[in-house]
Amino acid sequence: MYQLELMRDLGNDGFRAAISISGSLIEQLLMWRPDVIDLLKELIRRGIIELVAEPYHHSLASIISRDLFLEELRDHVEINKSLFGQVPITYENTEFLYRNDWGALMEKAGAAIVLTEGVDWVLGWRSPTYLYGAPNLRIKLLLRHYRLSDDIGFRFSNRSWDQWPLTADKYMAWVRATPGDFVLIGLDFETFGEHHWRESGIFEFLAWLPKEARRADVTFIHPSSLVNEEPIDYLDIPSTISWADVEKDDSAWQGNELQRIALEHVVSIGNLMRSYGLEKKPGDTC
Repeated sequence: MYQLELMRDLGNDGFRAAISISGSLIEQLLMWRPDVIDLLKELIRRGIIELVAEPYHHSLASIISRDLFLEELRDHVEINKSLFGQVPITYENTEFLYRNDWGALMEKAGAAIVLTEGVDWVLGWRSPTYLYGAPNLRIKLLLRHYRLSDDIGFRFSNRSWDQWPLTADKYMAWVRATPGDFVLIGLDFETFGEHHWRESGIFEFLAWLPKEARRADVTFIHPSSLVNEEPIDYLDIPSTISWADVEKDDSAWQGNELQRIALEHVVSIGNLMRSYGLEKKPGDTC
């Protein structure tokens, strides 16, 4: 809650962000913390945050089934539309999982912009700081700058890091010096307060970012604002990428036989529940 309240205050200084809130979390907030839903509505109404569509349950639906993936995407769009009055055109897959055929399904579900990882072995000599297209698709790809993202997400509290302490002015100087058209910083929401506790200074860092951005002539924008820009190049991504671990593929979930067997068991249980009409639909209460 404090993170959202801080965003509300920072919005007056030009702070903007895109947030994906899984349908599962939305259901829990409606039951237990409707005040958070009200605050999210205010942030959306004021244009401080825009919503990003993803699989409804923040699941591995894309790995399991094309139909299930498409269903979860559409369910997530629907709850965002009905509850918040916003139809997302920016999409992401769970943990930024992406490949060409998943991009096609996200486009089918309504995506115009897709967020994914700026993976070195996909980019080659190119930079993640430009807008890219996907072969034979209309969607635009925005790639996370994982080094600058991880400076906050992983290294902020690391006192042995040669750049510690990371201050807002230092960080914005790095962003300003980065060649390209934009820098996509992608973080888990729990970065602020859980991965890095309040005592680390993470909230003070966030509070100073808009002021230091203005001094560095850096502007916060929503991903959807780039929808009409022309891509600088096209990226063919036939095999799976993600933001997970060093490998940045799907090995975090399918890297060994035990993981694959476990996923197969989950799928089989889901099929069994559906055959008996026991599956939980979005909006159902427990």
